[in-house]
Amino acid sequence: MSSDCLGLQLLRNPANIFLTEEMDGEIFCYIHQGGELVKGVDGSVEYKGGSNDSMTVNTNISYDQFVSQLCSKLNIKANEVEFHFTVKFDPSCQLPLNDDASLGRMFRFNDMFCRLYLSPCAEAEAGVVALASTPTPVISSNSAQVTTTNGNTNVDPPMDVSDDPPRIQSYGFLQRCAEQTPVDQLDSSQFHNAIMGSGQTFRNATKFRDAVYLMSLAGKFRYSFKRNSPKQMTVVCSVDECPWKITCRAIGSTNIVQVHTFRNVHNHSLEDVASCQPLVRSNRASLIIDNVIRSNPDYHPRQICEDFIKQHGMQLSYCQAWQLKQKAMERIYGLPKNYYKLLPWMCERIVQTNPGTIVELTHSSDGHFEQLFIAHAVSIQGFTMGCRPIIAIDSSHMSGPYNGTLFSATSYDANNSMFPLAIGVMNSEDYEDWSWFLKNLKKVAGDKEVVIISDRRPALLRSVREIFGVENHAYCYYHLKEDFNNFLNKNVINGNQGKENALQWLDRIAYARLEHDYNVCMFELRKFNDALATWVEDNAPEHWAMSKFPKKRWDKMTTSFDESFTIWLKDERHYSICNFIMEHMIKLGAMVVKHKEESITWKGSIGPNIEEKVMLNITKGEAYPVTPLMNGILGVYFGKSILYVDIMNQTCTCKAWQMVGIPCEHACAALLSTGQNVSDFVEDYYKFPNQELIYSGSFRGIETHDMPSVDNDGVVRDFTGKIFPSLNPPHVKRPLGRPRKRRSESPFMDKRTLYCSRCQMAGHNRKTCKRIHCLD
Repeated sequence: MSSDCLGLQLLRNPANIFLTEEMDGEIFCYIHQGGELVKGVDGSVEYKGGSNDSMTVNTNISYDQFVSQLCSKLNIKANEVEFHFTVKFDPSCQLPLNDDASLGRMFRFNDMFCRLYLSPCAEAEAGVVALASTPTPVISSNSAQVTTTNGNTNVDPPMDVSDDPPRIQSYGFLQRCAEQTPVDQLDSSQFHNAIMGSGQTFRNATKFRDAVYLMSLAGKFRYSFKRNSPKQMTVVCSVDECPWKITCRAIGSTNIVQVHTFRNVHNHSLEDVASCQPLVRSNRASLIIDNVIRSNPDYHPRQICEDFIKQHGMQLSYCQAWQLKQKAMERIYGLPKNYYKLLPWMCERIVQTNPGTIVELTHSSDGHFEQLFIAHAVSIQGFTMGCRPIIAIDSSHMSGPYNGTLFSATSYDANNSMFPLAIGVMNSEDYEDWSWFLKNLKKVAGDKEVVIISDRRPALLRSVREIFGVENHAYCYYHLKEDFNNFLNKNVINGNQGKENALQWLDRIAYARLEHDYNVCMFELRKFNDALATWVEDNAPEHWAMSKFPKKRWDKMTTSFDESFTIWLKDERHYSICNFIMEHMIKLGAMVVKHKEESITWKGSIGPNIEEKVMLNITKGEAYPVTPLMNGILGVYFGKSILYVDIMNQTCTCKAWQMVGIPCEHACAALLSTGQNVSDFVEDYYKFPNQELIYSGSFRGIETHDMPSVDNDGVVRDFTGKIFPSLNPPHVKRPLGRPRKRRSESPFMDKRTLYCSRCQMAGHNRKTCKRIHCLD
């Protein structure tokens, strides 16, 4: 057939979009729109009117990417048109195209071409679809089907069971898509029609076997292969004398198989139904939970067991359910060994999308991942232009087949909220990794002299000293207090009261702002126990005690257990590395938008968190008598003491104003006595103009519609065949046992107060209540 004749035939086909499979995963789209489908007297259908165009797309494209590419080509809006397609078995019946599953069905159930129709929406949507809660997984109906007829009634095609190489996508992105587009309930009707009749084709023998297995689950019968080869297969029911039978053959020399005989009728007795339940095969049974995993990646194996019993009557062990979930995860998100192969492409795309972002990636000589550092441009700009010169660094473990360690660096915005600055993914937490991370963090800080808050592990003590200077290293007081508590338990103090007294003295030493107060507390601690005072002196109080630390640390004594970076990404750090990076970007972008919008609603020049502190100081200071003195200095009477406040130089004898940048209670008393507005004397770091500067940058998530895929041979290619550099997973093996997901809690964190249900008193429960003895 000549090219001219072929073009004439394409124009006469009743399709809005004519897709014909070409080579190597590409599909040619012949586009029609603006006409109508007309059915002739002879039963043929024809699309009359409208215009036409064409484009080429990749067979691995998602629904959102397909619609985006199509709308960009035609210069139309997605919410103004509806998409329908037909299958070759019935070209007059239009089926809706509205998600990834239906797009896969459109490709699957049309052999060499398919028809898709564009029509105007009856009612354009005016807003965004409201997010719904995660749907309850429903696997299938548990009604026993004894007889299935093969009629001509139009039914929905089965769910997509494609085994094409998956694209690595964000958990959160897939979950949000699932929340906006309700997950199809996996009832029996979807699987009864996994094979629809004679003439249906499958891309290969594996897909045909998957479809047979899904039918057996829906019909609750067991089957066996009389012949099973890639070129010819014969499947029969395992019940003797049951007429159910399906045969298929390969088309020519291709891998495509076509159904030849389709006898979809059973004559089972009730005894047969009870004795021929389908077998559990993880590779194929996992197809059932694909959509559920997409909408809820945390779908627990125990819930899978319960749903299989309820919906299919199949008893699964915990191990089988876990294997089903792992198979589904691999099919949706790719193999774990491929996670790191796309990392070089992703790092390059991050820098291209947000210029000014610092991304460093290192690997071993044999191409295995070692270290990753990412500081987004919006974070660098915000820190440089408005944040206080203080950075808290921390680390936490990542789970998955290759483990790893997540490094984080955070600062604080004008409202004292956490401001993520940089992240790092390493193989360990040794000196080399921390030194490499801090050297890159130094590039982010630029010429700013910053204070680093961290724990006291040896690798950090050495690396911070070499890169930021020993005088700029502040120890996290929570970690130090835990070390002090361990010292109490092992060596010195017995009894709860003695330990509480010792910990109170340590708090007074740490938070004393004046040298005199520090010395008094140390004297009292030495009287209480000389060994404890010696421990304090031997553990470098100049790095954690307020009165001893030489630099301004803005009252930041810890790495913030209550709002740490680890808690912020407590779920995401258990994802694969590519999904983690995308989820971190999504969360960072959402946080920037949220804090920027919240700052617009500030009632005054300072944020609500800072305003709360100022109001507390004002409330305390209103009761203090104030006496004006010489040279603009005011005396504030605090008990038997008198403190001097210098309004011009913004100082107070207690040093709180100088250390924090917020007027202390004594300064508030002095300012109120002179009729001043206290908020005007808060440092600029806490004010609205600085908050605007911090969140003035722009930030965009990376586009993944053209993300390359990993071939079976491990090579990263895009749809044009271009090869991209890749990395192998790190040389780290996951240890035995279940990974721990909960972080070890500090004994000094605020915990839930326990109340007794008998006497309503705090501090004990009903079992340990002694009130009953008094009542007796």
